[in-house]
Amino acid sequence: MSSVKDGEPDHILALLGYLMDAVRRDLSALVTSPAGQKLPSVVRGLRSSQLRLLSLTPAEGMRVTDLAERVGMTKQALGEFADQLEAKGLMESLRDPHDRRVRLLRPTAAGRNAAEEGTRVIDTIEAQWRQRVGPRAWDALRRGLIEAVATGAPPATE
Repeated sequence: MSSVKDGEPDHILALLGYLMDAVRRDLSALVTSPAGQKLPSVVRGLRSSQLRLLSLTPAEGMRVTDLAERVGMTKQALGEFADQLEAKGLMESLRDPHDRRVRLLRPTAAGRNAAEEGTRVIDTIEAQWRQRVGPRAWDALRRGLIEAVATGAPPATE
């Protein structure tokens, strides 16, 4: 295989990493640009990883262990992210009413709003990428990623 970036690896992990880095840069550029000033202030202060966590946290909340598995991070890392989002008023931590030893995380109303606004920002970035690489290529990439995620994920273990 030929490399897409000056002799750097072009295996799937590298390619996905290059794309994620570029999308993150676009997100950062958008939220810090003059056009980004039109975005709700709650979105302007968030990183892509924080938007992702908010968007993957159900409104009714989820156990820390289950949410960490869902987002693919350790409980400790998730706890740090959750603490940052709690400090911004976007997430809250509460005890499971069925088992007081268990910590639940759920987005606040402001957090749900930030997740919705973040989705709109991501839609804007996707539209830009679709225009850059062409609708056919972008749509094929999305379909391929959706299929890979749907068929490649191992079943959750209890």
